[in-house]
Parts: sequence; structure tokens; C-alpha cells
Amino acid sequence: MKERLFTFTFSLAMAAIMAAPALAAPPALDPSGVAKTLDKLLAEENGTRAKTRLAPAVDDLTFLRRISIDLNGRIPTEAEIKKYLSWTVEERRTKAIQEFMGREQFADRWALFFGDLLRVRYNANGGNSFQAFVHEAVRVNMPYDVMTRRLLAASGRAGSQPETAFILGDDADPYAMTGVVSQVFMGVRISCAQCHDHPFDTWTREEFYDLAAFFGKTQRVEHRVKMQLLGVFLNERTETMIKWPPEDKAKGKTRVDVKAQFPFKLDETDGPNKQLARFKELRDFQAAEAKAKAAKVGKSVDDLLDGPVAVGGKDPLDVNSENKTAIGKIDLEGDLYKASLLRRDLAEYVTNPRNRFYSQSFVNRVWAEMIGRGFVNPVDDFRNDNPPSHTKTLAYLADEFVASGFNFRFLVEAIARTETYQRAHLDGTVPVPERMEAEKAFTATPARRMMSEALFDSIVQAGHLFDVKHKPGENTQTVITYTQVAVVVKDDPSKPKPKGGARDAMPAMAGPKMMAGGGYDLERGIEVDFKKTLKNKDGLDIEKMEAKSAEELEAEMMMKSGKLPDNVRIRYITKEVKSIVDDNPKFTSSMRMAAPAPAGHFLRVFGQTDRGTLDERRDHSPSMRQALMMLNGKLTNEAARVGRLEPLYALLVGDKADLDAAIRLVYREALTREPTAEEMIEAKKIVKDGATILDGISDLRWALFNSNEFRFIM
Repeated sequence: MKERLFTFTFSLAMAAIMAAPALAAPPALDPSGVAKTLDKLLAEENGTRAKTRLAPAVDDLTFLRRISIDLNGRIPTEAEIKKYLSWTVEERRTKAIQEFMGREQFADRWALFFGDLLRVRYNANGGNSFQAFVHEAVRVNMPYDVMTRRLLAASGRAGSQPETAFILGDDADPYAMTGVVSQVFMGVRISCAQCHDHPFDTWTREEFYDLAAFFGKTQRVEHRVKMQLLGVFLNERTETMIKWPPEDKAKGKTRVDVKAQFPFKLDETDGPNKQLARFKELRDFQAAEAKAKAAKVGKSVDDLLDGPVAVGGKDPLDVNSENKTAIGKIDLEGDLYKASLLRRDLAEYVTNPRNRFYSQSFVNRVWAEMIGRGFVNPVDDFRNDNPPSHTKTLAYLADEFVASGFNFRFLVEAIARTETYQRAHLDGTVPVPERMEAEKAFTATPARRMMSEALFDSIVQAGHLFDVKHKPGENTQTVITYTQVAVVVKDDPSKPKPKGGARDAMPAMAGPKMMAGGGYDLERGIEVDFKKTLKNKDGLDIEKMEAKSAEELEAEMMMKSGKLPDNVRIRYITKEVKSIVDDNPKFTSSMRMAAPAPAGHFLRVFGQTDRGTLDERRDHSPSMRQALMMLNGKLTNEAARVGRLEPLYALLVGDKADLDAAIRLVYREALTREPTAEEMIEAKKIVKDGATILDGISDLRWALFNSNEFRFIM
């Protein structure tokens, strides 16, 4: 049984379809037209300020590299370059946008954006399922308002109800969630109003408590049997815990329940772009389409509307007429949790198309992600004394996003099609003040460093490490690992007993194994199977089985029993394990790794956060650790090596060897362009200085991977 606003039976749906006229065509979405209007509005708003430098459009190959990184999270392949150049000049950019958006990698890349926004943590309660849920939402293009409502209104068990992880991530603390919801979904930092009226904005402490009251009955519940944790749940109390006045102001006064109220003002009328009317027209069409589909497949309309549309059959603009009577008690797992009417109301308020904070803050985030800076900066700090740089342009983009039905892919495509997105940088010869002013006016794009996952995958791609590139047995080596294990030692009765109570030592787990090479290989991670995780519901079962000796097993059993014979003690010994391995590495996409990665991992060193703090952002500033990892890390060095199974090898060894062609291929695969005449001369010198031609090409690759041109989105 599922939580429902209402449910249509098959027969009722069929009757409605029989009586309804034929469906009209859906309202058209025109990302190209929106892009042109955005460029026009930007130019108009820039006309009111001092003239800024206008950067030219990037060339075709630079655009291909930029759009590939932004939409698929990695640089393009040689095959993709050839395909792109085979299209006519007039159509290739549009075709590239559409092709990259249609791939699975689009979901991989943009799930990272949402993962940072929502602070998805794999190791939190239900975090693995939450990561898979977010990826699936991007893959199927779940409307942003639908995703938001599911995150705010969900109840149930972590894992089986992935959306609950959003609130459980802050332990269902109503005060913490008030700040999170306001900042994440509306770009307003209201958290400091918890203790006092906001010093820099209009928000009062009373308004903070009004908003917190929507979470007043929400609680985190642990279900245990005999001290065994069976699950963590998001449930609802009977009474609210949000009282007024606050404890520090009560001073003996009677504290009363705070009534939940939404402090953000909603638009009362439609705007000049008629986005509300267009939004309603689109959602009405989608609801009718869902009814027709329900009649064909034998499902309830509500089942279908749980997917990408989820309009619930009501007026999508009407917040106050929600049919609450149909939401009663949920009894999915023995009455372990109930639906939240308060959070359901909050979700409707937040996602209401009349809530301009919601639409404007999100399009501002996506714009900043693709362009390099937002209309409002920081992107989550909308306030009166921090106005947008281009008010009309931001409002228009938000209106079109609403009218599209909060269609995320439409938003990304519209931005990618703008001339603004396709502008070049201003180089270092331009004075810094002029460059900054142009970037603020969006007449030039800021230089952006690849996010850590894109850098990782681009190295893997350019180095042909998504598959093995050496033949079996070509790279065998002996690897030695060490571990501490517990063994049973029986005392000799003829000798005195050792001092110190060694036999009564507390049981301990075996020490962690040392990785071969110490800190050399810091690029591995746990790959997440998103589809399997969603099907599994309870999360991934990651088990590591190790062969143990009879002595180790005996010691473990004795330690677990807690009783040792008088003549027996436990001693820890260091065990050396030698193994022959075929060091033929193959890497998976970092965008499918459990996030966040462990501290010290390549992804963390290059800016991925632990997603624990609300205000924490990716740090794109360079560091010595980054330089050392690129210079000496296993990923870069393995990517630089030439494998017998990759195309480059045939251009270096054998009858078809062609050094010039090999160098050009290295440049295209690493930098998405041909080398200049000077670069060809320098590259040949590098190759000549190598011990062999293969070593020389490896040195060239390594040098390109460590260049700024490789690491930055040009």
C-alpha cells in the first residue's frame, strides 16, 4: 500500500478516457528560443553598465571538449572527435549537445551536482540507496519539483525508502532541517535566525520557528531487537516539539505549540511570460496522458503519476486545497511509521510555481555550474543586499524553467545553447579588473578547473584505462602485504608465567593490511551498482572473505567466548603474505563510486567534500598534494604508459609505425586538438630523450596530463 493524495481505479480511468476528447499536442519546449532570449536580455542589461570586453566564441573542438566535460563528465574520445567533425559546421554544436544529453553518462555527471546539493553520503543511514535514487531521478528526468516533494514528504525506513535519507542525514533535527530546506531549495540563509533576528536580512526568529514547525513532529527512530539494530526510520510524533517562546526566552512563561507557517512570499499573479498558465497547461496535459496510459496498462493513474509527472490530479497551482483526508496512517511495516501532513504541506509550499525563491535559486545554481559564476553569488545567499547581477535575465530563465514543468534537462540544454556559454576566456594579458568585470557581465567565461571526478575520468579516458591495455602476463610482479593476526600460545608449565597478564588481553580485530606501495595507489573506490541498489532496497552487501589459518580461527573463537584456560594466552604476530599479481589496471568511472570518497583519495584531494557541512563547497584552488598526486600517482603514471592493446601502440611499433601520427593522436586524446608546429618539434625531443620510443611517448603523455590545459575547461 502506498501513500496517496487520491487513487483512480482502472474502471474509473477507463470511463474518464471514454468521455474525454482526444489529447491535444503537449505545449512545446523551445530551448533554442530560450537561449536566444537569454543572450538578448544579458546584452540589454549589460547596456546599462560600463562597456566590458567581449570574448569571441570558442572554436569547434574547444566547444566539443567543454560540452563533453559539462554534460558527460569527461573529455571526448578520438571516435567522438571524428564523428563531430563529420557533421556540418552549422549543425555540429547542436547535435553534440543532444547526443551527450542522451547518454547514460549525463546522469552520472549530473547526479554529482545533485549529490553535492543534497549532501548525499553513502555511509549515512540509507545513503547507498539515496545515491542510487538521485542517479535514477536524473536518468529518467524526474521533474525537480517532484524530486523535492519526495525528499521533503517521505516517511519510512532508510534504504527501502531512499528519499528519507535526506532528512535522516541531519538526524531529523527540526532546527537543522529548517536551515537546510531554506538554503538548499530557496537559496536563503535563514539558520542564524534560530537564535536571533537575522542581522543582514529581514528574517525574524519567529519566522524561523514558524518554518521549523513543519518538522516539529518528525523524528528519527531506531528499531532494535536484543540490542541488534534492524533499521532506522523516519516517523511522526503525536505532539510537536517546536514551542514558543524559545527556552532561553521563556523565563517561567507557558510555552505553546508553534503553528507551522511558510514565511516566504508567493506570487499572487502570473508574470509577463505567463509561466504559471503554461505550467498548468503542461501538467494538465501530462495528467490526461497518464490517465490514457493507465487505461492501456491496467495501472492506477496514481501509480503512473508517481513517476516523472506526479501532479496528483489536482490544480498544480493550488496549495491549500490538498486532499489531506486520503493521507491517513501508513502501515507498510507493522505501523512503524506514519505519513507527515506537515511535511507534505511544506513540500507543496516550497515547490509551488508561485515561489520565486525556489525556481530562481535552482536555475542560478545550474547556471553557475555551467558558466562558472551565478547571477547571485554565493549561489545560496539570496538577500536584499546581495541582488542578482542581471535581474531580468534570472527572472526569465526561472520563468521558463517553471513553464517547462521544472524540466531539468530542458534547463541544461537551454544554457548550453546560449552564446554566453560558448564564449571564450580572456587570457592573462588582460588586466585582472577588466577580466573580472567581463566575467561578471558574462561577456567572457571564467576559467574553470575540472571537478575532481571529471579530471579522474578524463585521465582514465585519455590513458585507455576503462579497459585493460596490456596483454595478460606482461606486468607480473610480486606484492608483499603485512597484517597482524591473533594466535593461541600455550604456556610451558615448566617455565614461569609471563608477567603483564598477556592472556587476559582484550580481544582485538586484526590490524589493517598495508596497501602495496603505501600511498601510491589512492585512486580506487567502491563502485555502486545503482540499479541493483534500488532493487535491493536494503542497500549493497559488500563482503570481503579472507582465508584464515586454523590457528587464527581458534584464537578468534577463544576471544569471542571471553574465557581462556589458565595455560593459554593470545599473542599477535605479523604475517607476511606474498602474491604474484598481473598489474594490468582497469578503472571504473569515478562518478559511480560511493560518495564521498575516503579522505586522501584522489577525488577528495582535488576538491570533493565530505558533504557533511551545509556551507561547504568544492575547493578548486591548487595544492602541493594535488601536484604530487598528478606527478607521482598511479592513475597518471598508468595512463601515461603505452599498452600493447591500445591504438597508439600500432603507430609506434611495427611496419605501420608513424611517430608524427602518434604524437597527433596523443594530443587529440589528451587536449582535443592538433599540436602546433612548435609543439610537434618539442614533442619529438621529449620522445627522443626516452629510453625507448614507448617510454618517450609515455613521458609526453605524462607531461600533457600535468599541463594546465588538460586540467582546465578551456
